[in-house]
Amino acid sequence: MTALKDYIELKKKLEQYGRTADRAAGVLEQVLKKLKTDFNCSSLNEAIKKAKLLKKQKQKAKNVFINAKEEFEKKWGNKL
Repeated sequence: MTALKDYIELKKKLEQYGRTADRAAGVLEQVLKKLKTDFNCSSLNEAIKKAKLLKKQKQKAKNVFINAKEEFEKKWGNKL
């Protein structure tokens, strides 16, 4: 009787893992659709590359702003 109980227990776990895998696949599909519509990326790798590029562009823009602010303060700081 123990073998039958073990089998039933194992079957339940496998079914649960199957449902979990199905949910994960559904979530992944939704994420990929959102990436496509929001950012025009067809894969997760493409989205990661685009995110890295945007991060670099953001840092570059931040540096330009900081430099412009410093120049402004240097030139006009004592007159404000």
